[in-house]
Amino acid sequence: MKRIALKFFILCSSLLADDHIKFGDRFAIDDLLSRYSHSWDSKDPEEWADLFIDEGIWQNSFAGKVETILKSNKERLQFAKKLQESFRQNGVTTRHHQTNTLLRKNKDGDIHGETVFSVIWQYADDPLPKLKHSGVYRDQYEKTDEGWRFKFREVCFDHKLFEDTENAQLVPDLTLLKPRTLAEHRKLGGRAPYFSHYRKGDIELVFIAARHEPRVGSPTHTLIKEVVEGFDPECVITEGLRSEDGYSPERLIADAKRREESGNLPEPLYAALLCSERKISFIGGEPMPFVTTEALRAVTKDDTDILGFLVVRHLGQVRREHPEAELDDKVKSLLPRMIQQFELETALTVDQFKDWYHKTTGRNFSAENLRRGDIAPIATENPNLLKRMGIAAMMAREKHLISFQSKMLLEHRRVLVIYGSGHLVYESEVLEDMLGKPIQKGASW
Repeated sequence: MKRIALKFFILCSSLLADDHIKFGDRFAIDDLLSRYSHSWDSKDPEEWADLFIDEGIWQNSFAGKVETILKSNKERLQFAKKLQESFRQNGVTTRHHQTNTLLRKNKDGDIHGETVFSVIWQYADDPLPKLKHSGVYRDQYEKTDEGWRFKFREVCFDHKLFEDTENAQLVPDLTLLKPRTLAEHRKLGGRAPYFSHYRKGDIELVFIAARHEPRVGSPTHTLIKEVVEGFDPECVITEGLRSEDGYSPERLIADAKRREESGNLPEPLYAALLCSERKISFIGGEPMPFVTTEALRAVTKDDTDILGFLVVRHLGQVRREHPEAELDDKVKSLLPRMIQQFELETALTVDQFKDWYHKTTGRNFSAENLRRGDIAPIATENPNLLKRMGIAAMMAREKHLISFQSKMLLEHRRVLVIYGSGHLVYESEVLEDMLGKPIQKGASW
């Protein structure tokens, strides 16, 4: 045993003599590398920035070309805060993996290192994480009174992202998303249906601001056909279908084919038919119901109010698609469906719903008294309960939709979005910040 221990001591002494890096320093530098990953992935910009000496350098490069250089902890803190907040808002989880670290000590005493890395991303609605980056960190370290810090770290990406860097940074600034007044709708919008066409680098997005018209052959249907044929999108995002349901669900196509014969075909189903015929992937842009429920519970803690709002909101679609429908029967079928779908802890009969409607709006429940403006997400002074819930639900939908558009653009390059015109008004400032001003707008392609 003594002979083995002696051999091990001689071996370790030989290693120490080669690079003169003490074990304690090696362990401390290894801890520094781990803290780099953990602080970024836990979205702690202060800790991440503090891993550098103040005059240290952080930079990244793509295919050998430097893209970003940060020369102080103040710059690094601002950079990390902005990017990590965008990840937080868009539900992005990152995981950095660092392996195969090699350290060497130069004649001047500086310690340098190289570490292989990979980074995976996962959006909140992704079933599995996906590889986003791989490469090598090239480092120089400095020992300070607070311990080892980065003096220099270059993030050298393996993949050629230099030309595509703008596309890779398609992170929408959701702080620009806000309720819009009627005057802003008139200023920012147009006469529906119309489209806005955005282009940034080699990616393109067309947003059709639709007028909800179930009649086949309407101006909205005509514009959708023109854009699908002329723009030839790789992916279409449609209203009324959850993103979670995945690409081109067969049940939706079957429903569209059945309804086409009647001539009563809402624009999302019409778009689904066109996509099916042209072998184009389509997918919904709606969040999961619990997202809406959480947003509404921030307005009111009473699930009865939430249930009433959801029924009233849905009745607008019923009146568009089935103008002769018996409202009492529709309310009777909607109540249990909304409770189950949005996981509400309440229950109402039709008569109780009518009492709630009268108490909330001051009007008796009837087709004539159903006013679109009650729940329209238009910003006003001193909005009532229904209006506040309408705005909260719209904001939740827009946050999901904008983030989902960004995600789809990175996967497909040419994306068509078909949503009601009010959605484009809400999103216009965010889209222009992310993609630039529209290269064209119009009522026909």
